[in-house]
Amino acid sequence: RISTNGWKPYVEMYRYIGLSCLSNNSKPVVFVKSRQIAGTTTALFIELFLLASGQFGTKTKSPIRIVHCFPQLEMAARFSKTKFNSAIATSLPVPAPKNPNKKISYLETKLDKTANSNDSLSFKQFAGGSHIFIESTGLTADRIRGITCDAMLFDEVQDMRRTAIDNAKKSLTQAQYGPKGNGIQFYFGTPKKKGSDYNKMWLASSQQYYHLGCEKCEKDFPLYTPGSDKWEKIWIEDNLPKDDKNHGFIVKCVHCGHEQNKIKATERGKWVAYNKDPDCLYVGFHLNQLFIPTFSRSRLLSEKP
Repeated sequence: RISTNGWKPYVEMYRYIGLSCLSNNSKPVVFVKSRQIAGTTTALFIELFLLASGQFGTKTKSPIRIVHCFPQLEMAARFSKTKFNSAIATSLPVPAPKNPNKKISYLETKLDKTANSNDSLSFKQFAGGSHIFIESTGLTADRIRGITCDAMLFDEVQDMRRTAIDNAKKSLTQAQYGPKGNGIQFYFGTPKKKGSDYNKMWLASSQQYYHLGCEKCEKDFPLYTPGSDKWEKIWIEDNLPKDDKNHGFIVKCVHCGHEQNKIKATERGKWVAYNKDPDCLYVGFHLNQLFIPTFSRSRLLSEKP
């Protein structure tokens, strides 16, 4: 679940990327995040939805072809072993197709058992022919030059060379989903410095930040303002007992001063674009550790430089 528990900001990202498959005028997505914000997990769930939902590889729709790119090959192998394969094996158990008395992971029932290459760490094929390559760009993306795909997800993009990204995107020239010739593009990672290629992509995006929603005045207000510590006056120090479940999670509305639970305010929130240019090149989402629902105010202050 990604609602009622503080992870609501991800809903709009999932929705936009899912719908971009069906739209000819969608834009590439740039997700700027801090560490442990679940960017790779977000990409994983998007991929599994597209591959196993049954929307593609039907009589009326072609299979969808996905490439998940990492800067280095060992990162791709680690993702395949510890996250992708694990998500397939631990998904909801259902009765096995040929033996109802036996339980099997739901996603395992969606794999194409006739594809011998499904034992590979770098390739998985699903029913209907939809498939995913888990690869690395390296310095020039030569490894994936011969792959044709509909969607590319660039993981840890801050460590990729612009040349590698540009070469990799040529695999989308014959994409059957998303804007013609561009396909579906999702860039995400943790920025290292201003002036980098990744930072320039962010500046060319809609630059959306997540705003909380007040339960009293029903207005939205930012928790995080770029380059500012204003959040320390919004996410306030409360006087609640330490065993109170709300302790460490009280925010104060900047409009009416109402104090409320941060996670519930997140559920009422929305994304707000700071770049109003309708011709911006990307749809941009920005999330940092202030939005991790399990982190208290004191935990974040203790990590502040």
